[in-house]
Amino acid sequence: MATTTQPRSAPPEPADNGEDGSHSYLIAAADRALRLLILVGDTPGLGLSDLARASGNSKARTFRLLQTLEATGFVRRKGSEATYWLSYQAVRLAARAEQQIDLVRLGQPVLEEIGKRCDETVQIRVRQELESLCLSKWETSRIVRYHATVGGTSPLYAGASKVLLAHAPDAVQRAVLASQRHSFTTETPTEATALLRELDRIRDSGHCFSRGEVSPEAFSVGVPVVDAGGQVVAALLIAAPLVRAAGERASELLALAREGSQKLSQALGHG
Repeated sequence: MATTTQPRSAPPEPADNGEDGSHSYLIAAADRALRLLILVGDTPGLGLSDLARASGNSKARTFRLLQTLEATGFVRRKGSEATYWLSYQAVRLAARAEQQIDLVRLGQPVLEEIGKRCDETVQIRVRQELESLCLSKWETSRIVRYHATVGGTSPLYAGASKVLLAHAPDAVQRAVLASQRHSFTTETPTEATALLRELDRIRDSGHCFSRGEVSPEAFSVGVPVVDAGGQVVAALLIAAPLVRAAGERASELLALAREGSQKLSQALGHG
């Protein structure tokens, strides 16, 4: 005898609070699609009618949303009765989320240890398309310090985040070289030939120094973080005012960045 699965209700829709409310920039179609994707993930194997009923959408709208999610690889249809399941893009997204959560969970103690020893700002940054994103940070309490914002982004071609570009796929490097590169300071490497030489040097040396490339008074050093499969998944950066990174101090900060990167890479299963 066939059994039926009781579909779970979709998450409640937030109220639109108007121009000064927290949901004033919510895009209704994107919101419905994402809520439907969550519903498919929570209750796999439902058909169109059940998904429409559980999501509160009409069958026509649910069908269009599912078509979009299927075309972008987030859901797939199975069987003659057309039930819906998560597909490869959802799995890929989940794997990336898990990896980034691991980077934060395992990386925060490393950032704190290295940060306290050098008394400078330490970050974990990851590549997001053609930018680097600050995933986690530890900041010194010094009045004059380099400020970092979790979730903040910067171009891959400027600053110590170039270590991520140096180890990015060829297609990403070509896209960066083909893009319009903005000069933040006179030290920003925007010329293609010079940037390519710098990426070669980073791969050979295993680190990246940046002196005044994003801000004229900022110094940073970046080293790659490697996972169990040997892939560069992040960069560990130490950033400081340029005046505190002169002479041997730059080498000391590089040594600490390498130590932190090695500890985090080992925590991720490398080596």
